[in-house]
Amino acid sequence: MKTISVMIKPASAACNLRCRYCFYADISENRDVPVNTMMRAETTEVITKRLAEAVAGEGLANISFQGGEPVLAGLDYFRHFVSCMKQYPGIRVNYALQTNGTLINEEWADFFKENDFLIGVSLDGYQTNMDQFRFDAEHKSVYYRILDNIETLRKKGVSFNILTVVTSTLAGHAKGLLNFYLNHHYEYVQLIPCLPGLEGSGADFAMKPADYEKFYIEFFDCWQKAVLKGHRLSVNLFDNLFSMLRGQMPYQCGMIGRCSMQYVIESNGDTYPCDFYCLDEYRLGNLEDMSFAEMNDTQVSAEFLKTPCMKQPCMSCRYRTMCNGGCRRQNVCYLTDEECGYQKALDHILPLLSRMRMG
Repeated sequence: MKTISVMIKPASAACNLRCRYCFYADISENRDVPVNTMMRAETTEVITKRLAEAVAGEGLANISFQGGEPVLAGLDYFRHFVSCMKQYPGIRVNYALQTNGTLINEEWADFFKENDFLIGVSLDGYQTNMDQFRFDAEHKSVYYRILDNIETLRKKGVSFNILTVVTSTLAGHAKGLLNFYLNHHYEYVQLIPCLPGLEGSGADFAMKPADYEKFYIEFFDCWQKAVLKGHRLSVNLFDNLFSMLRGQMPYQCGMIGRCSMQYVIESNGDTYPCDFYCLDEYRLGNLEDMSFAEMNDTQVSAEFLKTPCMKQPCMSCRYRTMCNGGCRRQNVCYLTDEECGYQKALDHILPLLSRMRMG
């Protein structure tokens, strides 16, 4: 079955929050045009046509929407997109959307349920941590609004997971974060290491190797105890490691140190190879003028796929063939020329995870 996966930014980098660590705001500020206008209906139609072309009218299309804040594009935009994809009945579509959760209401939830969207809601744990890093344009808390809107998704039966950015601050509170998830009955969690900006901004709260090691060892130990007591909590890193222990490929991009094309589509149709590299120098082309296949054949594509990105600790690392340095953008959080927090975390986690798998 032919498959294509894309990430679409219908609102470009526009957002109603002002999160201190937002990597896409940092990326957009390093482009000639920081924020494009909302996606036009004509661009939507071009994208869906190109998707159908890529799978020859039948197969699988994995379509995720991110931002910025994608719901700023409006519900009519998404209705139109879904309607356009239905013109190609031979294509099976998996929809996902990542949101800050502040604008979700019952109408949005009904739409997500009707069209089987998987929703990722950004929520950085308990309020004191949230309010330190995630707030609106007036610097006001959005914490309880997001909690209420998550309950709307739950009430409507919408599939959702929680996306948490782990800063150096939060890295010291692994047990408290785990208890927060359990207390709110959140069963699917993605932990995302906080990155410094491209030019070093935000380095004071970005994760560093020692933070990474400490956090994941403590979080794993608390998670393991909870799971053995019967709690259900899926965590992206542990799920991916489980797969790798079975000899399977991880689903998380970058874990094996080799890049692949994500096809990140900005609101004007400009397309990039990766969410972390939506920069002018990595632009593959515009879908108005080029197919996905033509973008694959560009010099930009060839240069981007030249990975892995290993550093000195990788040369003698027992996990070298397993991760190859990991994601070349995210590995700054755990890998330097002197140390690797991921290696130390794996030394602790893998033997215990292997026993859980065997059990």
